[in-house]
Amino acid sequence: MWHPSHQVGPTCQPPSTGAPPPPIEIIQYCSLTCGPEGLWGPHVSESAEDLHPAAAAHPLHTLSLVSPPPRKSPKKKKPTTASSFLHRRRAKMMLPRLHLLLVVVSALPLVSVAAGVGGEGFCSAEPSASRECSGARPPLYWKVTNPTLAPAHLQDLPGFTRSVYKRDHALITPESHVFSPLPDWVNTLGAFLISPAIGAHFTMYLAKMHDGSKSALPPKGVERLIFVLQGSILLSEESGNTHTLLVDSYAYLPANMKHSVISDEVTTLIIFERRYTTIEDYHPDLIVGSTDKQPLLETPGEVFELRKLLPTSLPYDFNIHIMDFQPGEYLSVKEVHYNQHGLLLLEGQGIYRLGDSWYPVQSGDTIWMAPFVPQWYAALGKTKTRYLLYKDICGDMSNINVCVSEDAF
Repeated sequence: MWHPSHQVGPTCQPPSTGAPPPPIEIIQYCSLTCGPEGLWGPHVSESAEDLHPAAAAHPLHTLSLVSPPPRKSPKKKKPTTASSFLHRRRAKMMLPRLHLLLVVVSALPLVSVAAGVGGEGFCSAEPSASRECSGARPPLYWKVTNPTLAPAHLQDLPGFTRSVYKRDHALITPESHVFSPLPDWVNTLGAFLISPAIGAHFTMYLAKMHDGSKSALPPKGVERLIFVLQGSILLSEESGNTHTLLVDSYAYLPANMKHSVISDEVTTLIIFERRYTTIEDYHPDLIVGSTDKQPLLETPGEVFELRKLLPTSLPYDFNIHIMDFQPGEYLSVKEVHYNQHGLLLLEGQGIYRLGDSWYPVQSGDTIWMAPFVPQWYAALGKTKTRYLLYKDICGDMSNINVCVSEDAF
């Protein structure tokens, strides 16, 4: 048994061979009282097995027997004076303020990371916005296929939609899109946005293609225009000629022209189709181009920039306009005319007046405008607005000259 007599003086000498290891209380006591020499004095190993033959069986044999630092003698307190008292009082009053300042300063980097400013506001946690937060420039028209108000954002708002249908106009927003397989297309889904069922004389729909997708021909006598919003396609003519169309590229295909479109990646197209209005001795041609290759046109009295994708000559009975507005710009004319419109907002956001209604709109929204509905637009937000606008040229073929002269914009 361990006995205090084993402890000889302040050096805490080790017990004789054969004695059991000391209890933990004695080890703690010796470690505090033996000074800088260690538990058993200056000539003893730090290994518990070397300290005592029976120490290997003791639960403390894994402890590190390192000497504690020497004790320091307490300092004498200085007499308190009026100035030192006031100094300590001010320090105590400033301490909470310093703590608050440290919390605010330490939180600033987190705020700047979590709330990086994007093109039209703070970045969200959505995967579609991660490109803006990371600083990488997102693809052109990416918000058309990744709108802010997508169904995933509205899961907590049952029944909510911004879509509106009225006698002379309609607003079709992304949460209302219904995709289904396109007839005769291969591996392609379509969402019809505007059709004769709404009162229009043209059809406007989205086509989502994937690897191995292939198009079908439109009905006989129907012309088609394809505009690439995402991905790329390969357009093949009956003659064997092929064209690669990237984002912001388009192709006009006259009625009854045989062709095919294939894709080997995720691709989104906006497609316009209408029954061609035949004019004797006039025949439109295949046109393949891109928006940036089209010249800016004069817009007297207006501030927006205008490009037209098709010629304004008689063989073409409709056109597609690309219109750009900088933030704060708006239409000067409150338009009322015979033309029908099918509009897709490609970039930006703003307010659209249709009839007596005012609608906040943004990238991905589609608008149908019937003849003679009052219409007006103002671009808001932090980035420019760009929209694509279908416009029929001659609604009344009995007076072609009037149709052409009125097609100012």
